[in-house]
Amino acid sequence: MFKRLWVLPILAILAIAVVAAACGDDNEESTATRTPNASPTAAGPATTATPARTPTPAATATPARTPTPAATATPAPTATAAATATPAAGATEIDVVAQGFAFAKKTIEVTAGQPFTIKLDNKDSAVHNLHIYTQKGGTSVAVTDPQAISSGSTGTLTTTITQPGTYYFQCDFHPETMNGTLTVK
Repeated sequence: MFKRLWVLPILAILAIAVVAAACGDDNEESTATRTPNASPTAAGPATTATPARTPTPAATATPARTPTPAATATPAPTATAAATATPAAGATEIDVVAQGFAFAKKTIEVTAGQPFTIKLDNKDSAVHNLHIYTQKGGTSVAVTDPQAISSGSTGTLTTTITQPGTYYFQCDFHPETMNGTLTVK
C-alpha cells in the first residue's frame, strides 16, 4: 500500500507545474485585483484583470495640404447674416428641386440687402444640400438646414447678402454635377 503513495506527490508537483505554465506571462504583464465591496459568487470572489502595459499605436503620416487657389483681383462678395432654418418675415422664397443628381435651377437671382429663403426639395435617392460660397472653392456664405437632406425631405436656407455680385452654389455631396450661380443685384 505504501509503495503506491509516492505517486501522489509526483502528481501534485505535475499539477502545480501545469498551472504555473498556464499562468505564464507570454511577455504580457497583467495584474488581478479584488473588487472592493463585491459580493462573492459561487465561483469565488470577483476579480478584475487589468493590463499593466498598453501598446502604443504607430505614428501616422499627415497628408500635405493642397494649396488654395489665389483670389481674384475683384473683392469677394460678403454676406451679413448666417443661414437660419426659419424663413424671415418678408423674405423672397425660392423653390429648388434636387433630382437626377442635378438642381432644377442653375441660376438664382436675389436683391442685395433683402432676406431670401431657398427651400430645397430632395427628390433623389441620395443625400443632398445647397451651400452658397463667395466663389467656387471660396468662403462659405450660407448652407441649408439640415446640412444633409435625406431622400424625400426638404431643407431651407434663409440669409441676407448685402454685397451685390456673383456667388457660387453647390451640393457639397455632389459638387461636380450639382452647382449653379446666385446673382445678387
